[in-house]
Amino acid sequence: MIEGVENILKEKGKLIEEEIEKVVPKKNGIPNLHDAIWYHMGTGGKRIRPVLAIMTCEALNGDVKKVMPFAASCEILHNWLLVHDDIEDGDTVRRDKPAVWVKYGADHGINIGDYMSEKVYEMVINSKIDTEVKLRLIEEIVETCSKTAEGQTYEMNFRKNSNPTEKDYMQMIIGKTAWYLTLPMIGGVIVAGKPELVNKIKEFGMKVGPAFQMVDDLLDLTKGKGRGRIGSDIREGKRSMMAVHCFSKCGSGDKKSLMAILDKGRKETTDSDVEFVKNLFERTGSLNYAKSRAKELVEESKKITSTMPKDLQKILDQFADYLIERDT
Repeated sequence: MIEGVENILKEKGKLIEEEIEKVVPKKNGIPNLHDAIWYHMGTGGKRIRPVLAIMTCEALNGDVKKVMPFAASCEILHNWLLVHDDIEDGDTVRRDKPAVWVKYGADHGINIGDYMSEKVYEMVINSKIDTEVKLRLIEEIVETCSKTAEGQTYEMNFRKNSNPTEKDYMQMIIGKTAWYLTLPMIGGVIVAGKPELVNKIKEFGMKVGPAFQMVDDLLDLTKGKGRGRIGSDIREGKRSMMAVHCFSKCGSGDKKSLMAILDKGRKETTDSDVEFVKNLFERTGSLNYAKSRAKELVEESKKITSTMPKDLQKILDQFADYLIERDT
């Protein structure tokens, strides 16, 4: 399953870079802008979002050439959010390389993200599709960006929450992660001429988006997510699914210690603090709980896809499984 999806990502992902190069020059660009974008784009990333747009459209017999600009715009949108997210979180490393704001400066980092945000709309506006379809895509992009910004605010507020609940977590993660993972699939069905599927796609995305994030949180404690070391989320004070579950299960002493570590500044959080929290998550079954919740959400997503056209169901189920089985 994993190998099959990764082959799709490699095959289709190459097309995305060519599309982006039409609006972001690789050569003779503006220093500290175009070079910085390609630096960031070159740090890694599997191009999951744009490939989802392509595969969704293709599964419905849509014209892949027509969806390509939108698919590429989703990749730019994703990376614009990451550039700003690193600044907001204080993350200095992105996929084992210095984050854009560290390499080019925070001032350039903010401007780079702003520039990328406008390229998202430019690509859609200039695409060779009907004006009515363009407008619908732009409406979906606007909603997604608004929901994502709201989710990011929930997350920043959530870091100060001394009594986090799973309900709070789900509200935050649906906004922060689910919407812009769902957007490419929404665009795929719209360009394919099947707008009646949009609501079902949104239902699907609101399941797999949180599952994707839970696995990401788990990887942060095992692989480090390309940030140089494990436990970056703990150093940021993030109330992950594991932290929320642990908080509801551990005793008052451990609860106090957990919150004290999460409330520390990034630089004050030690490796032993991270190890303590990781061990606490293991003792309370919080790691296993996060894994099981991610699997439950994917199974729920498959109930939604079971009512979709068979070819679309197949590709969405395949990607849903991949999102929770991946190890990077």
